[in-house]
Amino acid sequence: SEKHSPWEIFHGILAFRKDYELKKEGKVVNGLEWISSGVYYDKEPWFQKTEFGGRPHPYTKENAFEGHKNQSMAVLAMADVPLDHKFQTPDGPITVADIVRNAQKEIQENEEVTWSLWALVHYLGPDATWLDKKGEEWRMEDLVYMQNQTLTNDSACGGTHALFALAYARNTYKNSGQRLRGYWLEADQKIQRYIEEARAMQNFDGSFSYDYFFQKSASENFQERLETTGHTLEFLMMALPDDRLNEEWVRRAISLMANDIIENKEEPVDYSALYHAIDGLVIYRNRMSPNHTAQLGSKSYAKNSSFKTEVKVLKPVQTPPAAPPAP
Repeated sequence: SEKHSPWEIFHGILAFRKDYELKKEGKVVNGLEWISSGVYYDKEPWFQKTEFGGRPHPYTKENAFEGHKNQSMAVLAMADVPLDHKFQTPDGPITVADIVRNAQKEIQENEEVTWSLWALVHYLGPDATWLDKKGEEWRMEDLVYMQNQTLTNDSACGGTHALFALAYARNTYKNSGQRLRGYWLEADQKIQRYIEEARAMQNFDGSFSYDYFFQKSASENFQERLETTGHTLEFLMMALPDDRLNEEWVRRAISLMANDIIENKEEPVDYSALYHAIDGLVIYRNRMSPNHTAQLGSKSYAKNSSFKTEVKVLKPVQTPPAAPPAP
């Protein structure tokens, strides 16, 4: 806890959820409980009160706090931290609901929407609408539209985070019992495209392209494989349906990544690459084991009826279905 930054520790929570542990003064402590207790980093508090509720401390310098807007909120969503969970700030406690409300108010057009979509669809559901701080109305599908327009290779980590968020949102929409249509259908088509691109660019050893979806390439460097194969695998574990998890190409990638981490356990690696790779393996384990719960688009918004915000649920827009993709 004394050595690692919020950016690093949040990545650990992404991978291990509520089970993530830290060493504090030689003793093992729960990571989520520790960050909730009012801790500071670089003389700044981890969490702040705001005009609209609260937020994790925004970016200050490389690897210090949030590298992307609402990234920490998305990690809390992945760990399924409840809306009434409290974080201490210098001005009193805030809840996850306060963080969600602040994100709703601060949403803007033409911004990186990946982590906002990921978190807000988890906590509010696919049919939510709300008003931003200027009084303009937003629908969840507005965020889906923005993410659909993102050029994958221009996004962080080859677009894998953007695709992961899109897959998480699509899964949440499907889990609500609705038929894919409009922007949600476009999202699904984009996801299917990049599943097949990842498969087409997979290397013989099971690793995925070092250039992500741009072109096929391989690397003999463990750190580079961890970074690229790990991120691609994380997306695929959120995007693929259950009946494809046993396909040979998927199992080769899982085996390669798991064994690569074990065989290179003494090598110093980038924490972001390591934790995203582990997250992909954790999702795979959760989906394949009857003793774990798959996390493929949450229904948690349905059990958070006490959340008070300017949210209203409207009937889905009756847009005509898009034409099916060409063979």
